[in-house]
Amino acid sequence: MRCVVIGAGNAGRPAARILNHAGNDVVITDRKPLRKFPRDIQEILLKMEKEGIELHLGSDAPDELERFDAAYVSPTIPTDARFRRKKMKLIKNEDIAKIIDREIDIDIIGITGTLGKTSTTHIISHIFESAGYRVWTCSSQHGNLLSEIIVDGIIHNYHKKNDIAVLEIPHGTLRLMSQVKLKVGILTNIYPEHLTEFEGSMDKYIARKLLMVNMPDIFIANIKCRDLVNRNDVVWYGSKGNECNVSGELVDGKFMIKYDVGNRAGKFQTPIKMLGYYVENSIAASAASICYGLDEESIKNALSKFNGIPGHMEYLGKYSEREVYFDAAYIPEGLLPTLKSFSGHNLVVLIDNPDSSTPRDKYRIGNLLGRYAKVIIATGYNETIGNLNMDAAKEVLDGACNSNALKIAVEDMEAAGELSIKYSKPGDTILHVGPGAISAYNSVKSDMLSGIKKGCSRYE
Repeated sequence: MRCVVIGAGNAGRPAARILNHAGNDVVITDRKPLRKFPRDIQEILLKMEKEGIELHLGSDAPDELERFDAAYVSPTIPTDARFRRKKMKLIKNEDIAKIIDREIDIDIIGITGTLGKTSTTHIISHIFESAGYRVWTCSSQHGNLLSEIIVDGIIHNYHKKNDIAVLEIPHGTLRLMSQVKLKVGILTNIYPEHLTEFEGSMDKYIARKLLMVNMPDIFIANIKCRDLVNRNDVVWYGSKGNECNVSGELVDGKFMIKYDVGNRAGKFQTPIKMLGYYVENSIAASAASICYGLDEESIKNALSKFNGIPGHMEYLGKYSEREVYFDAAYIPEGLLPTLKSFSGHNLVVLIDNPDSSTPRDKYRIGNLLGRYAKVIIATGYNETIGNLNMDAAKEVLDGACNSNALKIAVEDMEAAGELSIKYSKPGDTILHVGPGAISAYNSVKSDMLSGIKKGCSRYE
């Protein structure tokens, strides 16, 4: 079939690649010329051309659309675009999902939600790898656009080289995978986030996340989502409580799990090195492993050895007798367990601009930081879009107006790192939070540590 994909954005590129991989003759078109795309996207488009996809960039959709058997239209294309007046067969997201479903012929564990997707994904993968499985893991640790990474994995036959796939499935990727059959599906939580992509509607955002409900044989959900999910056989997880099929808690450094799922019931405990939100995500991972059929010993052994993932409560070491941690939390619901993990510490918090590509409630974030930190250093640089906005830093600090914390606004994370040494003392804890730990992990971490080292030389 000869197909045209209209729009070379985040939806169009993976759609074009999977259509091409499935044996179709594909042309992708976009008004922007190649040089106007970001450098990394240019590289992807040129790779697509090498795979056999024809690039038609820098002009409108071809006039002779009749020569194509079908078209995939990216969701960002205006509804009044001229070509839409032509009668033609449309390829829907559901059609793309069915191709992906046919291609991946191993069991899939899929994870969605607002918070906790990435760490839950990696904990599950670690458990299965420790149990002897070959695991295809796909998460935001491998890149920001998961649909593109999953399609790339299919093209490179990762599903044929492994026994099981553990896939993080954010809201954008859900749209392209809604017809993919999962062995196990997990919903971690749903909080207000990315609403600018849903016309400001929380209901539309929830509806997208709930596409997961009917995809898996076994559906596991956080008990906090109980009022949102309409399915009778949900396996509920959460902290200890009678309503949960799988419950857990951290007691004196021991991770305690109790479960009653199907014909399996029991409890176990194991040492765990992780703090904060890792505990709840470890409960979700344990639930998935139990429901899949893994034995207790495999789960206990894996959890006792898992050290976390980069950018998520990552311990960076000791600098001039200050313990330094690097975390990606910034939404209040995720930030709270991170901050609680350091209760009793003299805490110096460095936060990069919380907005990323989505505006956020910076005043509320600052208010929360003010309850736990003795020093708050907020940067104005938006690491995701590369834009300096000192008003964002000011709004964070304004949120902590009722706190006795020292409040400092700086332009970038290197300056923040240096001042974190100046305004702390030996025995204090320095903690980075903010979306830069995800969107610009290497540069933000490097800049912060560079500043901390300068501070150690200058102020100690």
